[in-house]
Amino acid sequence: MARDYRIDSLKGFLIILVIVGHVITMLDNSNVLNHALMGLIYIFHMPLFILVSGYLTKSPDSHNSKAMWSGVLRILVPLLIFHLIYCASSVHLYGGSYLKVLKSFPNSILWYLMSLIFWRIMLYYTPKSLLNRPALYLFIALIVSVLCGLTHLGRPFSIQRTLNFYVFFLMGYYYRQGVLNRQWWHNNILHVAVAVVLLPLIFYLYPRCGNVMNGLDHYDLDGIPEKILILACSIAMSLLVFNLMRDFKPLRAIGRESLFYYLYHFLIIKEILMPLVAAYGWPTTLPLILLYSAVIIAVVFVMSKIPPFKWLVDPFSLASKSKG
Repeated sequence: MARDYRIDSLKGFLIILVIVGHVITMLDNSNVLNHALMGLIYIFHMPLFILVSGYLTKSPDSHNSKAMWSGVLRILVPLLIFHLIYCASSVHLYGGSYLKVLKSFPNSILWYLMSLIFWRIMLYYTPKSLLNRPALYLFIALIVSVLCGLTHLGRPFSIQRTLNFYVFFLMGYYYRQGVLNRQWWHNNILHVAVAVVLLPLIFYLYPRCGNVMNGLDHYDLDGIPEKILILACSIAMSLLVFNLMRDFKPLRAIGRESLFYYLYHFLIIKEILMPLVAAYGWPTTLPLILLYSAVIIAVVFVMSKIPPFKWLVDPFSLASKSKG
């Protein structure tokens, strides 16, 4: 099957939003413009990223368990490598025991890789009687997403986030399989209407809504209405951006290397950008935030051309190339 450059461009666009969002949250979330942009980014960037992950996941019928577990291993190895690196970075910056930090698995933004492993395993081993009933499966995943915040699963092994975002993974998977209502999916007028109504309400309720937006925090029964608002708005915004995105050649390369950008940008923000801003008192207004983000993207782009950095992200690929 020919490569879908529009999906590459979409992944490139989303990873840029991830970087901008993290620069804002780690430097200055109090500035009004920064805060507004961060809220807009966070309402859809990871849900849509996860939807794309589901879209790119093969049907369980198209490969055997050996192939599925081989794909899991290709995610697990860089996850473990970068968990060690991220833990070392945390100890370097904040002190504490390395062994204690090591137990907090997965560290920081690595939750996405851990959840991706779970999503692929869950999809593969879903009984066909359920997998072949997308409306029922999506409804169950939606209910689980709403209710998982009532638990105290929290951060360990990214279980809560796995349950929270699985509905988006399934949406992407089922859309690629051609079993979702495409008329609803492509109804941009509906998605815009939902976003126009719900986005101001979510910002008005913030930070209450912010506490349930990331899929990690616990909330009580009175937090369920906010959770439903966020899910509805996230779905509408995700589908709107998915539909409107077009192939943009400069984004393709970033999209193809989105995992590389995802794994390295956070380290650069923590180890280089934050200390520099603190030491020299650099401003953190929105234009500067965007400039810092652009510099980080450029730095990671250069790093992506250096084999040792690439090996840490995908040791299997480079090993197979060396054998060839």
